[in-house]
Amino acid sequence: MTQNPINNKTWFWLFFSLLVAYIFGLFVPLMNEDASHHANIALHMVQNHDYVNLVDDMGKDYLDKPHLHFWLTALSFNLFGVNTIAYKIPAFLVTILGLFSTFRLGKILYNRNAGLMAAVIYASAQAQFLANNDVRMDALLTASIIFATWQLVESAMSTARWYNYVLAALGLAMAFTTKGMIGFVMPCAALFFWLLYQRNWGKMFNWRWLLVFVLWLVFIAPCVYCYYLQYDLHPEKVVRGMTNVSGVKFIMWQQNFERLEGKHWGKGHKDYFFFFHTLLWAFLPFCLLTYIAFFDKVAFFFKSRFANLKNQELLTAGTIVIIFAIISSSGYQLPHYLNILFPFFALITAGVLWAKFEQHQDKTLNIYLKVQYLVIAIVAVLLLLLNFWCFPVHSSAVAGVSLIVLATMVYVFIKERGLLTRLVVLSVLMASLTNVLLNGNVYQQLLNYQGGIGLAQVVNRNHIPKDRIFNLDFHSSGFNFYTQHLTGFTSIDEIKAKRAKGESVWIYTTAGTKELMEKAGLQFEMVYSDTDFGVTRLTKEFLNPATRKQACSTDYLLKIK
Repeated sequence: MTQNPINNKTWFWLFFSLLVAYIFGLFVPLMNEDASHHANIALHMVQNHDYVNLVDDMGKDYLDKPHLHFWLTALSFNLFGVNTIAYKIPAFLVTILGLFSTFRLGKILYNRNAGLMAAVIYASAQAQFLANNDVRMDALLTASIIFATWQLVESAMSTARWYNYVLAALGLAMAFTTKGMIGFVMPCAALFFWLLYQRNWGKMFNWRWLLVFVLWLVFIAPCVYCYYLQYDLHPEKVVRGMTNVSGVKFIMWQQNFERLEGKHWGKGHKDYFFFFHTLLWAFLPFCLLTYIAFFDKVAFFFKSRFANLKNQELLTAGTIVIIFAIISSSGYQLPHYLNILFPFFALITAGVLWAKFEQHQDKTLNIYLKVQYLVIAIVAVLLLLLNFWCFPVHSSAVAGVSLIVLATMVYVFIKERGLLTRLVVLSVLMASLTNVLLNGNVYQQLLNYQGGIGLAQVVNRNHIPKDRIFNLDFHSSGFNFYTQHLTGFTSIDEIKAKRAKGESVWIYTTAGTKELMEKAGLQFEMVYSDTDFGVTRLTKEFLNPATRKQACSTDYLLKIK
């Protein structure tokens, strides 16, 4: 076996540099959309001691994602309090599980060296950092899928132990109770392609898979039963304009298929190439090498006529093809749908890179290295723009860590002669530098332009009674989370009636509604305001400091006179 050019000490420092960037991300405030919304569902669980019903911060039944993410968040809130870090801890921990699972699966598919490389590539993916920052279901789903895949493959090996079957079922259940049937289907598809390439028909039709299926049913039962209690026992509930909603049918079948068909999720044209160009930013800095590795692997299969050869596998390429085809044909497409493929992208990329190294294809590795130089240069230009023009660095800690990583990159560039080592180390350090600056500086300043969070701080600082605050024609999940209160709605007539009774009334609203209140004769005893911008949809006007003010709006917290 060819000796690994990257020693254990180097691997340690690569993972450590990425860990530092991830830790910076734990302190970034929640974005005022899905992350805050999901945090409030868990907050509702904790405050009402109701872990059965999924209810959002508008008091509506939430019929979309299953329970696991919310249960884990609620557990974290109970252990560590209701705060930003507590919300992000489960995603951070399961990401570690996903990295370990990727390493172990890579070790089975290729060898230990390729497994380590796959884990570090997966950890470096830009959208994986984002999944741990703007936390939704993606980090948990991706980790559960690769964990289940690893355990299914372990179960199909001659060295399988009884616990591999139990853990495989548990991983499948974790993925299912995070985002529905895709979490069950995808690891099973990966196992199918692995056994298919080996022509291992005996293992494919092994009776023990029935045991895994039964255990999976047992593990998902609590989640399915909660759906039954919330919806099937209450056919009178109106959800998305429908009655007689079956929660069991929804989670077992409809949830993923509605997304694929685009039903109930808005309209928009189907872009078959959406995920091809999404990959270019989502899987930075290894995106171009992943394209190259995938087509290299596909070309190899056709040249070898899919012969079962040593140290080759169809698991990664087959899974990528089938899942990529499914999500690309979906009637409703979002960038984070791609995240579930990240471990498989990492595995196929690491497998090809390691094969080129073992085969002493230095010319090819040199080309790959130049590709990475191009990617690093482009990212460096963007970092300079973001951190010296859009949002200049003010934190000495961020500046210090960034300089250490940058100095290490310069040292490696000058001193390291090994092509593969230079390629991997420089790419990973660039990912670390990028996200130290994003998490430690850019996002910290960017998310200050969320009026709901700023006004929540006003409420907490001035001890404004939260039960006297109401929304008027507006709603902010971030405001609700950071006040730790699920703010209700009111109307102008109700405001007047409350004031006539002498009740104190505070209103959270926008500039346009404030003008309508004034025209309706309402006067304000106290006025607090904060600048707001939809930070998930950046524009050129907002990124330019000279025109940023014009791109923003204003949120208000008003005490009615």
